[in-house]
Amino acid sequence: MSNCSTGMVAAGHAATAETGASILRSGGNAVDAAVAAIATSFIAEPALTAPGGGGFLLIADAAGRSILYDGFARMPTGKRVTGVEPELKAVPIDFGDTVQSFHIGQGSVATPSLLPMLFRAHRENGKLPLREVLAPALDAARNGVRLNALQASFISLLRPILTDTPSCRALHTSHTSGDLWREGESFRNPELANTLEMLAIDGIEEMSHGDLAKAIVKSCSPYGLLCMDDMRSGQVQLRKPLGIHLFGGRLITNPPPSSGGLLIAFAATMLDRLYRHPETASLPWPVLAAEGMRSASLLRQNGFDSRVHESDISDSILNEAHIEAAAAKIRNRLRNLDSEVIKEPDNRHGSTTHISVIDKHGMAVSLTSSNGEGAGIVVPGTGIHLNNMLGEEDINPLGFHALPGGATLSSMMAPSIFIEKGKPSLVLGSGGSNRLRGAILQALLRHRLLDQDIEAAVHAPRLHNESGELDIEPELLNDHERHLLMSLGWKLRDWKRQSVYFGGVNAITRKPNGSLNGAGDPRRGGAVAFA
Repeated sequence: MSNCSTGMVAAGHAATAETGASILRSGGNAVDAAVAAIATSFIAEPALTAPGGGGFLLIADAAGRSILYDGFARMPTGKRVTGVEPELKAVPIDFGDTVQSFHIGQGSVATPSLLPMLFRAHRENGKLPLREVLAPALDAARNGVRLNALQASFISLLRPILTDTPSCRALHTSHTSGDLWREGESFRNPELANTLEMLAIDGIEEMSHGDLAKAIVKSCSPYGLLCMDDMRSGQVQLRKPLGIHLFGGRLITNPPPSSGGLLIAFAATMLDRLYRHPETASLPWPVLAAEGMRSASLLRQNGFDSRVHESDISDSILNEAHIEAAAAKIRNRLRNLDSEVIKEPDNRHGSTTHISVIDKHGMAVSLTSSNGEGAGIVVPGTGIHLNNMLGEEDINPLGFHALPGGATLSSMMAPSIFIEKGKPSLVLGSGGSNRLRGAILQALLRHRLLDQDIEAAVHAPRLHNESGELDIEPELLNDHERHLLMSLGWKLRDWKRQSVYFGGVNAITRKPNGSLNGAGDPRRGGAVAFA
C-alpha cells in the first residue's frame, strides 16, 4: 500500500495502526504515534502484549541521529525466602500438532519495564502532551476493541494461563458469555485506562516508588523474586544501536545484550557476501537463506548465549575473518553436502507485536514489545497483566533464574531501521519469538537483494529452521530447490497455508521523494494506516 502522505503506521492490528496515524494527523511525531499505538495494542492485541511486559524502541531521524530505548525485562534482585522455591508453574499449551509447556506464576515475573520506557521515550522525544497521546488508548480500554478471529484464537489458545488465577480470569472473561472473550466481542480493560490516566497525571514515578509499584511487588510475593529495589532502579537503558553497512546502506538494529539484532546482522552480512561470491551467486536464494539462518543457529549452539553480555561480542561476531569463515563453511557444506543438525529452543506462540512509524519529517520509530505468554497474574485494581519472562526458555537459554540480579535478559526482539543516504528508508520488525529474526531477515533480503517492493517482501512465503527440519510455507520452493535442501540434510516440513508461526513483519519504506509504502503482515492480522 503506497501513498505520498505525511506519515504512515504499520502494526499488528487495524485499530493499533489507525490510532498511531490519528496522532500523526493531530500534529504528533513518530514517537507520539508509536506510544499511542502500542498503548492501544494492549486492548486490540491483548494476548501479544501488555503493560506488564517489556520492549525496545528504536528512533532514527532525517538528521542522522539514532538511539535505542531498552525497556526489556531484567533479572530481579530479590532474595529467595529460605525453604521456599520461586513459583514456576509449567502449563501445557496444545497447538494441535504439538504440546509445549510454558512457565508462569510469581517466580516467572521479571521487571515490568515497558511503561517506564514508553514514558521516558515520549518525555525526551515526543511533541504532543502525553494525555493527548494516550487519549485514544484510554477510550479503547473503556469502550473496547472488537476481537477479530486471530486475536480471539490467541486468547483461546492461552486459556490455561489466562484462567490460572481469579484476577487473570476476570480480566479475560466476557461479561456477556461468562467465558473467555470470543471473536466479535469487544475486549475491555477499564482498570488499565484508569491506571494509564493516573500515570499520565501523576508521573511514571508512581510505578517505581508509589503505591502502584508496591502493588506490583505484592502480587509477586511470597513466591517471586521481584522487589521494590527492582522497581526503584532505572529500568530503562539508552543504547547505541548496532549498525552494519550492507545492501548499499546501513542497517541499525537492537544491540547486545539482546541477541536478535546481532544474529540478523551476522546472517545478513554473510548472505550479502555469499550472494556476490561467484561460487554461490547462482544458487537459489531460499537455499542460501536457509543456510544463513542455520549458521546463526549454530552460533547459539556454540556458546553465543553465554557471551552475549560481553562488551566486545558484536566486534567478535561481525569480525571480517569470522564472517568469511562462516561463509566459507557454507560454501564447503554446499560442495560436500554436509548434513550437520542444529537445535534451538522453540516457542511456538511468540507473544510479541511490532509497530513501525514514519512521520512527515522523516523520523522513524521501530517498536517491538512482548508480555511473554503472561504470568497469569493481574495486579488487583490496575488492569496490568504481568510478564512471564523468567519462565521463557528461549530468553533464558542458560536456565531459569541463572542470571545475576539486575542483568538484562537477552531478547530476540529486533526492531530495525535501514538508513540510505543518511535518512531512514525502511522501518521493520516482527513478532514471533526465535522465528522473528528469520522473518525480518527474509523480508530484508527480498527487499534489498531481490529488489521486491515491501508489500511483496512481507507477504512472500517464508521458511524457518528448527532442529534439522525446515518449515516451509506454500509455493516457496521448486523441485530443484527441494532436492538441493534435502541433499544438505534438511528434513522438509510443508505447511498447508501461511501461518502466524512464521512471524509478523510490519514494515514501511520511504523513497527520497517522500512517498511511503507499507505492509502489515497478514499472518498476524497486520494493517497499515496513513496520516
